[in-house]
Amino acid sequence: MLELARRLQEYLKTHVIGEALPAPFEVEFTEDSAVQPDILVILDPQRDRLTAARLYGPPALIVEVVSYSSKRTDRLHKRRLYSEEGVPEYWIVDTEARHIERWRPGATNAEIVTQALAWQPVASLPALTIDLDELFHVVWMGLESGPR
Repeated sequence: MLELARRLQEYLKTHVIGEALPAPFEVEFTEDSAVQPDILVILDPQRDRLTAARLYGPPALIVEVVSYSSKRTDRLHKRRLYSEEGVPEYWIVDTEARHIERWRPGATNAEIVTQALAWQPVASLPALTIDLDELFHVVWMGLESGPR
């Protein structure tokens, strides 16, 4: 889901507030609890926990692209872990269903976003708004024109 990482990075760079890091990049919560999300976003205040190999502690946003083999892990195990570790926002991208499940700490259900996804990591800045119809169109076009 490079297109989503590109859009996040463009927003972060425009506002000079952070960076989007695509996989493989590790997030370590504790010595025995590390994950490699598809995309993670760090904001400037989190840079002191960043090394060349990993981020220590929760990032501002974690994105996982769900696949047939990762559905259960992404929706149950990782969601619980990210909530417990204080990740402010977790998105599960379902390219087949063409929606994003947005999870925030304390939520008992996902917010299912099908049209426009607005993300505002810093209250004093305008939100990033992503048109999901357009995003998934670009993603599916890339899949259809990819290597055969």
